[in-house]
Amino acid sequence: MTMRKIPRVFTVLLAGLLLPAMTWLIITARTATAAPLPPSTLSPHLPTAVGLITLQPIQDTTLYESELGTISNGAGQHFFAGKTDNGTIRRGLLAFDLGAIPPGAVVVSASLTLTMSKSLPGDAAVALHTLSAAWGEGPSDALGEEGAGDAAQPGDATWLNTFYDSDLWATPGGDFDPAPSAITVVGGPGAYTWASPALTGDVAAWLADPATNFGWALLGDETANRTAKRFDSRENEPTARPRLTVTFVVESSQVFVPFVSR
Repeated sequence: MTMRKIPRVFTVLLAGLLLPAMTWLIITARTATAAPLPPSTLSPHLPTAVGLITLQPIQDTTLYESELGTISNGAGQHFFAGKTDNGTIRRGLLAFDLGAIPPGAVVVSASLTLTMSKSLPGDAAVALHTLSAAWGEGPSDALGEEGAGDAAQPGDATWLNTFYDSDLWATPGGDFDPAPSAITVVGGPGAYTWASPALTGDVAAWLADPATNFGWALLGDETANRTAKRFDSRENEPTARPRLTVTFVVESSQVFVPFVSR
């Protein structure tokens, strides 16, 4: 009788510098005799390792619909998506630095988790769209519930500007792919997750070409009034901040404890 070879499995606990914007969990490495991994550029002759990393945004903000484009909330505790009760649109923007993922890694899956902290009653489909232009997070910080925004400051993204008050979006309201990368129905307050093959593809593409990484625009239901949802930003409490979770594969010779400066 032929005996089937059982792959050896071992676990490496990562230690070292843990930063607010990055959380390393566990890397599990398998010999090349383990179950086949998704098609990739990794060598079939070397051991592979699976890593999991959770990232927080490097910037986030809200685009407040405005003819003058003078409203923002770059340093606010929240960002918004959807339409207000008076019919003006809110769009959230957020971006992540993927530099902590090891070079040569192949992205297996990715998901985005946001905390929705306030809304009017009712469900709304909220979609992620990849942005196609660089944009800024300035020091504007709205008072109270933040739904009305604050006077834009230099470097803020606004409805008209990528960076206030100079560079402009090609299209007011932001430049983004009209096809959504992922959609989630958002109801009452709580945590919501966006995940799809297209979203995973976004992260893989940005990892391969960081110059194209401008993040996502978050669009709510813009077909009806009173659909706006408020999400907690990176300036909020740590447990409420946006989280991008990425699973990736590397050759085991590449496994290392990263030193990341933020």
